[in-house]
Amino acid sequence: MLAPLVIVVGGYFLVGEAVYYWKENIHHYEAGVAAQLSALHRLEENYRKEHGAYAASFAELGVPLGAKLDGDALIWDGPYRFRIINIVRGKADTTQDYQIEARPDQFSVRTRRSFLMDSDGYIHFTVANRKATFSDPAIPPDM
Repeated sequence: MLAPLVIVVGGYFLVGEAVYYWKENIHHYEAGVAAQLSALHRLEENYRKEHGAYAASFAELGVPLGAKLDGDALIWDGPYRFRIINIVRGKADTTQDYQIEARPDQFSVRTRRSFLMDSDGYIHFTVANRKATFSDPAIPPDM
C-alpha cells in the first residue's frame, strides 16, 4: 500500500522538476523576437526623426548591442534572422516605408513562428513553416 503512494509522490516531484527545468533553462526565443522587433521599430522611428526617412538596411540603421550582421541579415541572440524587406522609396531615393521579417534558421518546436513587422509597429506572426503575411494575426505596437 505504501509503495504506490511513494511512486505517485515521487512522480509528482519528478514532473515538477522537469517543468521547472523547462521554464528556467530552455530558451523561449519567440517572446524575445517580438521584443526585439519592437526595439527595431523604435530604432527606425528615431532614425526617421533624425534623418527624415527610414533606414533601408541594418548597416545604415546601426547594429543593436548584442547583435551582429551577416550580410543583409541581423542575428540577435538566438536562432532568428531579421531582414529589412519591401522597402518603398520616395523622393530623392529616401526610404518612406519598410517591413522587417524575422524567420528562424530552422523550423522546430522552440522556433516555430515567423514574424513580419510593418512600419507602424504591428507584428504579424504565423506558426506555419512559411513567411508571415499581413493576413496573419497581429500584435499591436507597444508604444
